[in-house]
Amino acid sequence: MLSSLNLRQTSLQTLTLLSLLSCTAVQADEQAKLAFLQQQFDNSASHSRLWQDGWFGLFAGVTALNGIAYTQTDGEHNKYDRAVGFTTSFLGAADMLLNPMQTHRFAEDLKAMPETDNTARQLKLAQAEQWLNTAAEREIYEQSLLNHFLAGLVNGLAGLAVAYDDKRPADGWMTFATGMIASEVKIYTSPQTMTAAREQYRNGNLEAATAKSDAPYWQVAAFGPVLSATYHF
Repeated sequence: MLSSLNLRQTSLQTLTLLSLLSCTAVQADEQAKLAFLQQQFDNSASHSRLWQDGWFGLFAGVTALNGIAYTQTDGEHNKYDRAVGFTTSFLGAADMLLNPMQTHRFAEDLKAMPETDNTARQLKLAQAEQWLNTAAEREIYEQSLLNHFLAGLVNGLAGLAVAYDDKRPADGWMTFATGMIASEVKIYTSPQTMTAAREQYRNGNLEAATAKSDAPYWQVAAFGPVLSATYHF
């Protein structure tokens, strides 16, 4: 009888120990995932903010300049150029506003979420995974053939308008070429960190990557007759 009771107590203690070890392992896994995701968001935050604010500011500024210049410019051809420039830059600003790169915001919001208990930690992890997917999909869209096609469509229509509607074929080609250069530079300089991070996360590779600063680079954008060059460091 005593032996049977001792056996039951031993079994209960073993089950309790296994349960505690399992809970500890789950908690450690969740914490490792959160640490990895927070680091990935933090590593990409500065690039995301610079790209989003920089291009939105550029598009918005060129829109405002073309709008003001239209009211101050003499000559039908010049007014037509200002109108085309206003339209294309306005569409660019609207796209950046309606479909922004938000990785830097996710980094800040994730850091602010509490981890006071198991429930809070699990909710934070679920939110982090959702933001990871959102950030990765935004990066993929920016590099997609669809985005290249839309850029070509907008700039092609702008060039056609100048070439045929305003009867200036050479200027139409120039409008198209400068617009496409700006669009391709925008696409080429966009962040891609979270796309790689999602693949790494899905593969279970949570090894912490060393934070690295972005290398200095020139950023050139052209909108009709307006050319902008910026050095980022």
